[in-house]
Amino acid sequence: MSRDPRFDGRFIVAVLTTGIYCRPVCPAKTPASDNVRYFLSAAAAQDAGYRPCLRCRPETAAPLPEWSIGSRTVIQGLRLIGAGVVDREGAAGLARRLGLSQRHLNRLFQRELGATPKSLALTRRRQLAKRLLDETSLPLAQIALQAGYGSVRRFNDDLRQVYERSPRQLRGSAPRPSDIELRLPVRQPYHVDWVFDFLARRALSGLEEVQGRCYRRRIRDRAGTLHWVQVRWDGDALRLQIPRSADVELAEVLPRVRRVFDLDADSAVVDAHLAGDPLLGDVLAAGPGLRVPGAWDGFETAVRAVLGQQVSVDRATRLAHLLMQRYGGGLFPEPAALAAANPAEIGMPGRRGAAISALAAAVADGDLELHDGVDAQDLRAALVAVPGIGPWTAGYVSMRVARDPDAFVDSDWVVLKVLGATPARARALAEAWRPWRAYAVMYLWRLAGLRRAETAPAASLPQSQPEE
Repeated sequence: MSRDPRFDGRFIVAVLTTGIYCRPVCPAKTPASDNVRYFLSAAAAQDAGYRPCLRCRPETAAPLPEWSIGSRTVIQGLRLIGAGVVDREGAAGLARRLGLSQRHLNRLFQRELGATPKSLALTRRRQLAKRLLDETSLPLAQIALQAGYGSVRRFNDDLRQVYERSPRQLRGSAPRPSDIELRLPVRQPYHVDWVFDFLARRALSGLEEVQGRCYRRRIRDRAGTLHWVQVRWDGDALRLQIPRSADVELAEVLPRVRRVFDLDADSAVVDAHLAGDPLLGDVLAAGPGLRVPGAWDGFETAVRAVLGQQVSVDRATRLAHLLMQRYGGGLFPEPAALAAANPAEIGMPGRRGAAISALAAAVADGDLELHDGVDAQDLRAALVAVPGIGPWTAGYVSMRVARDPDAFVDSDWVVLKVLGATPARARALAEAWRPWRAYAVMYLWRLAGLRRAETAPAASLPQSQPEE
């Protein structure tokens, strides 16, 4: 009834008398409580026969924060659904990836979200189509393709069934930008400068650019043409812009953007847990809302983590540029290229170069997957099994690639310096930060930067890591 924005995306409000479901922040008149039904997801409301509100537009709400989901398997499944696994492989394919029977997977999803993976994937498709209708000037046939419909007819029939209007009627005649632009809601608090500064320090020239609160990434479309996509801060949200000429899959780009900017986190919950810590409390109060910037490409981030062993962030970035120039033609090299190369020849210890080749070979052969739909614990075990990769690299990759909110780099040089502790002592101190140790690391890194800026403003923070 208070329309508190903190609960936007946390549940769905459906009204019996109208047959419509809304966000908790919908400005419409509050219905009588006897006529209200609550659902855990938009898919559950649609399965129950309700249709989306055209006023509050449930498709634009921030997604359900992952911390509120009790099953790690469901979290992994949602990430894979977001990556289009159900669209490509069906619900049976999703179950196989998660190592479960389809029946058991359906039970898990029904318990946590009130809907099956198939229903969630269909709702995701409809919501993307609705957003493209509202926010872009793409032709209807292109919207059907981008949203994952096999044909324009299926697109028309599905939206007419859900919204009781045709796509053309839903679109209306309001002017829209020529490029593809989508607004991405951000849960507050959000330390926007921390995220963009983090990305700027690690940006690879020719592949990434960061200017102020604007991030640009160079990607290859389905025709093989290179384009720059842009994400900029826009008031209290992010705005993704893709050139109209780029034949890219939005269903692939959107999850990457959400991952890089850690948009599925809920800083209000994280910060409330960490605020009472005597070391983190002051830096958190001065700048709440730190996020853990994720990986645009898991393989790229894992290789760069290996490059960063025992050297500064700046040195690791220079080495990554050399890899791009020698093996990638200006872009980041493919796994097969690095598997067949000797990366040590660009100027690093042979053991580290061999670790990169072995990592690349495992990815190229399909023995190792590097994305946020894998189990973080399994990923760490697989990484430390590669000669030359140890706990720091595995923890860092788990933090940024697998998006494990509790990943902790107990041998990180900066973490140990700030804590004034050994790795064993650091692990003991970090117990109080569970299950948000990855976010605690961000606050420790920020605290180290603030301290260094006070004593030597012109110097850069070394952030060197242990040799593994």
